[in-house]
Amino acid sequence: MKKSYLVVSIFYISFFSNSIQAQYSPTSPYLQNPSLAIGYTDSCAQFWLQTYDYASGGFFTKINKFGTPIGTNKHMLTQTRNIYAMVRAYMLTGDTTYINLAEQALNWMYEHAWDNINDGWFQELDISGNPINPVADKTAFYQHYALLGITAFYEATGDTTAWNWLMRGYNHLENIYWDTRSAYLGYYDKASFNNQNIWDKSFNATVDAITTHLLYLYLMNEDIVYQSRLEELATEIINHMVASMPQQAIGFVERYDSDWNWDNSETMTIMGHVLKAGWCLARIHYLFPDPSYVNNAELLITHVWDNGYDHEYGGPYKDFNRVTGEMLMWGLPDTAKAWWQMEQAITAGLQMYDITKESWYLQMADETINFYMNYFVDHIYGEVYADRTRYGGLAWNEEKGGDGKAGYHSTETGYYTYLYGSLFYTKQPVTLHYNFEPLAYSREFFLTPIAINDSNLIVTQVLRNGQQYSNFDPNERVLTLPAGESGHFEVTYESIVSQLASNQENNLNDYVLNQNYPNPFNPTTKIRYSIPTVTLRLRQAQSDTRVLLKVYDVLGNEVATLVDEIKSSGNYEVEFNASSLASGIYFYTLNAGNYVETKKMVLMK
Repeated sequence: MKKSYLVVSIFYISFFSNSIQAQYSPTSPYLQNPSLAIGYTDSCAQFWLQTYDYASGGFFTKINKFGTPIGTNKHMLTQTRNIYAMVRAYMLTGDTTYINLAEQALNWMYEHAWDNINDGWFQELDISGNPINPVADKTAFYQHYALLGITAFYEATGDTTAWNWLMRGYNHLENIYWDTRSAYLGYYDKASFNNQNIWDKSFNATVDAITTHLLYLYLMNEDIVYQSRLEELATEIINHMVASMPQQAIGFVERYDSDWNWDNSETMTIMGHVLKAGWCLARIHYLFPDPSYVNNAELLITHVWDNGYDHEYGGPYKDFNRVTGEMLMWGLPDTAKAWWQMEQAITAGLQMYDITKESWYLQMADETINFYMNYFVDHIYGEVYADRTRYGGLAWNEEKGGDGKAGYHSTETGYYTYLYGSLFYTKQPVTLHYNFEPLAYSREFFLTPIAINDSNLIVTQVLRNGQQYSNFDPNERVLTLPAGESGHFEVTYESIVSQLASNQENNLNDYVLNQNYPNPFNPTTKIRYSIPTVTLRLRQAQSDTRVLLKVYDVLGNEVATLVDEIKSSGNYEVEFNASSLASGIYFYTLNAGNYVETKKMVLMK
C-alpha cells in the first residue's frame, strides 16, 4: 500500500495557512476580525444604560437619538429586549454592570408586567408599571418576546428565579396558545385578555417562538420536549410559509386564520421575515439534521438574494406587497432598509455559509455588515438607527427607541457576528462570560451558545475568577459546579471542523490540527488532529499516513515524542503530560508535504 508521510512536531516556526479560501473574500473588518464586534456591542449597551429609570425601575420605551427618554411609558417589550441586550453585552465583555442591571430590570418586569389575575404578560405599561389597558388582547408575539430576556439571563447565570418565570411563561404559551388539533398544529396568534378566546396563526406566532426561547431552552438542557416543538415549528414553516411562495409575486403569506388558511386582507411580506425563517430552519437542521430543513432554508434565503436584496449598496430591502411584488415605500421617495432585517441577512448568511460553503452567503453577510456599520450605526451618540434609505440616508426619523425598537437586535447583531464570524469563518476561539451564584446542591450547565453540529464545538478552557477551573467536560461542553460554589466564569470555545455540503458521505476533507485543550494547562492537555479521506488541495484520495507528533520548547529543543506510527483517515486525540517540564510556552506543527501549521500552548504550574 502506498504511504504518505505526515510529521506533527511542536516548536516555534513560521507556517502558512492551509485552509481552503472561499471564492469571496470579505472586506468588512468585522468579518476579518470578528472580535471587533465586542466593542460595537459594548457601545450599544452603553447607550441603553442611560435609558433606565434608576429611581423607579424599568427602561423607558421612547428614546431619541441622544439616548434621552422622550416619553414616560415602559412597555414590556422594551424591558425584555433591553434585558437581553444587557446580558449579551455582559457575556461578551465580562462587565458586571450589565448583568446587574439586567437583574434589576427583570425584577421590575416580574413585578409589573405579569397579569396575576388572568396569567400572561401585559404589553403597554405606564411610568409606574401599571398596565395601560389591562383588557387588551394578548398576542403570541408579546408572550414569546417576554421570555427573550429571561431566557438569556438564565443562560448566563443559572438563576433559579429566572428559570421559574421562564417556565411560568412557557407553560402559559403551551397551555393557552398551542393548537393541539392534529391537522392545525401551531401557536395561535392572539388570545383575549382572560384567555377565553384564541384565534389566528401567523409568522410571528410561529418563528418568534424559536428565536426568543425555544432554541435556547433546547441548547441549555437538550430536553426532547423542546426538540419536538422545534421540529414541529420547522414543519409549520415549510408546510405553510414556504408552501405559499409559488403563488406569490415575492415573499410568503405571513398571516393565517386558525386553520392555516391565508389571510388575504394582509398582503405585506417582509424580507427580514423570509431571511429569519431560513435562519431558523438552518439552525434547527444543525441540531436535528434533516435535508428538508437546509433545502428550504436555502430556498428562502436565495429568494431574498434574487428578489429583495440591494446588490449595489448591500443589504436586504424592507417590505413588499406579496401579491403585486411592489415595494412598499411608506411615503418615502427612496427605498428603505430596517436595522433588524440587516441582522437577518448577516446571521442567515454566515450560518448557511458554514453549512454549504457557498461563497455568496458569505458575500451577503459581508456586504450587509459593511452597509450596517457604515450607515445604521451612530458612531457619535451610539446605538443604531431603525431605518435608512437605500443609500444610507435619513428615512423617517432618527429616534432609537420605540414600541418596536430597543437594544435587542443591535446587540444580537454584534453577539452573533462575533460568534459566527469567529467559529464559522475565521475559525478562531471565542470566549463568553457567565456568572453563577452558589446553591445548596450541585449543578451541571450545558454550555452550547449557538446551534452547531454537536461534534464541531469543544470547550478548550474555563477560568473561574481568573483561575483555571477543571471541573468540565470539553467535548460534552458540560460544566459541573459543586454545592455552595459560585464564581465569574470565562469559557473559551473552539470550532473543530466545519461541514461541507458537497461531501454527502461525511468524508474528512483536509488535515486539521486543533488547539490543545485545556490551554493553559497543568500538567496534562489533549491535542486533536485529523487525517483526511481526500485532500482538498490536490483533490486526491488520501492513503494511510505516518504521523509523528513531537513537543519542543521555545528554543527548539525536543522534549517529547507523542506519536510515531501509521494512521488511517480519521480524528485522533493524544494526551500530553508535562509534569516533568517547567512552566512556559511550547509549540506544535503539522507538516505534510507542503502542508505546515504551528500552534502554541502554555504550561502554567
